[in-house]
Formats: sequence, C-alpha cells, structure tokens
Amino acid sequence: MDVSKLRQNIIRLDQQRRMLLQQVLRPSPMIGASLYQMRRRCGNPRCKCARGDLHASWYLSRRQQGRTKLTYIGRIVPDWLAKRIGRYQRHQKILAWIRKIDAEISISLNKLRDEKLESFEQAHKDRQWS
Repeated sequence: MDVSKLRQNIIRLDQQRRMLLQQVLRPSPMIGASLYQMRRRCGNPRCKCARGDLHASWYLSRRQQGRTKLTYIGRIVPDWLAKRIGRYQRHQKILAWIRKIDAEISISLNKLRDEKLESFEQAHKDRQWS
C-alpha cells in the first residue's frame, strides 16, 4: 500500500475514533442489563394460554457475582428503565467500535512502519556509498 494512503487511512480512523470518544466521555445514567420477554402458560385449563396465546412478561437480565440474575419486571417495561438499558447497550456498542478502530489503526501503523523498514545489510551497504 502507498505510504500516503496509509497515513490518510490512519488520520480518517483517528477522526472517527475522536467522534465516538466524544459520545462516551459524558455518559448519562444507565443500567448494565438486558430486557427479555418470556411467554408462558399459567396452568389454568380454561385460560387463553392453554390454546396457545401465552402470557408475556418482562425480565431484567444482568451479571452479578459471575452469575446471570433475572429480575421480574412485569407485563410492561417502564420507560425510564428501557431508556437506561438502551443507553448502556449503545455505550457498549460505541466502545466496541472504538476497540475495532484502535485495532485498525494499529495494523495501519505497523504497515506504515514496515514500508520504511530495511535490513541492516541494505542500510549498511547504502551508507558505504553515500
């Protein structure tokens, strides 16, 4: 790859990284969890769920002391909870994008270095004649 194009790519990636970093530097309140909807039968043979229309309820799933913990929320998720969980999930995605960009920058910097890398023998030979 052309050295100029490598530099341009690194600069472009750095600009993307800076924009993403601005989004995560001042986070709003968030809850590190996920929402899951479960459907089940109540056990009443005359209920609609016995005919296949299962009851839906929401649960909060989170890691606690190395284990997954589910907490019953109810049939409706409160808006404040959904927003805070959504913020957390967006925050995590942005952090993953930053890590991906960091890896791409590292690869490009290594390629840039390799473009200018020469062997000792070649450098020594060139030095003798200059």
